[in-house]
Amino acid sequence: MELSNLTLLSGETFDENVLGAVTLRRKGNAPFQSALLHDFDMVVLMLHEDEEKERTITHTIAGDRRTQSVHVGLSALERAVMAGDNNELLTSLIAGDVIWDPKGILGDMRREIMQFQGTLRERVLFMEFARFLHMYVKSKRYLEANCTMDAYNCVLIALYHWARIEVSEAGFFSDPAVWEQVKSLNTPVHKLYEELTVSTETLDQRVELILLACEFALMSKMSDCCGLLLNILGSRKESWSIKELLQHSGLSQLEAELPLVLRKLVSRSLIREITSWADDAGDGHAVRYTR
Repeated sequence: MELSNLTLLSGETFDENVLGAVTLRRKGNAPFQSALLHDFDMVVLMLHEDEEKERTITHTIAGDRRTQSVHVGLSALERAVMAGDNNELLTSLIAGDVIWDPKGILGDMRREIMQFQGTLRERVLFMEFARFLHMYVKSKRYLEANCTMDAYNCVLIALYHWARIEVSEAGFFSDPAVWEQVKSLNTPVHKLYEELTVSTETLDQRVELILLACEFALMSKMSDCCGLLLNILGSRKESWSIKELLQHSGLSQLEAELPLVLRKLVSRSLIREITSWADDAGDGHAVRYTR
């Protein structure tokens, strides 16, 4: 499709730095559709070369057709693919129709997601593991403080990230409807989800049971899921500070979760921590990490 025809399609003007465009249309009674389509007939995902563009949205009406256009920079879309935490953008990218892709960028992204190998799979596994661990720890702390409903909410989210790990381990990119995806794989996490949500035991008992299962899963999956971090730590002779690790492109989105992962890896002797004097360490020692 010519760039000039894109204007007719969505009702807005496109500039020359558009790298690609994907359209997602409402499809009758399809089982799952992106929330971006709510009250809209079509979503147009526009990919821009501008690295500073995170995400902007415009709404247009052409006749009786309402369109929502989502403008996103290439780097932001790449981060969404790697992090797997923006299901609406990814749904548009995967399920939509590519209508403009002169450099093949969108086609390459879709193929990478469908093949789900190498760096992408490694990053998704690590990010989901880090979030799984973070929510497990939060749930455990809430339960200790007798905040049962908060503990329940956190462990439910922990199971969600565990489910995404199971899907990734099976060689698939997680769908937005991940529980239906996990159900078809017949993995233990789906049974635990049912026990948490429909069991007749007390809420405290259910949360405690799921936390025990989560702890076992975290320990058994730690080495394989943390391959990305382990490779980064072993990529140079010098040890790494937490600040340096958070500046790494593969870890920068895990500011809340990374410290927990590092401590767990140290406790399991999968990595080592090194202490030394440093000007910015106050009265203590600076801690650095290495393989």
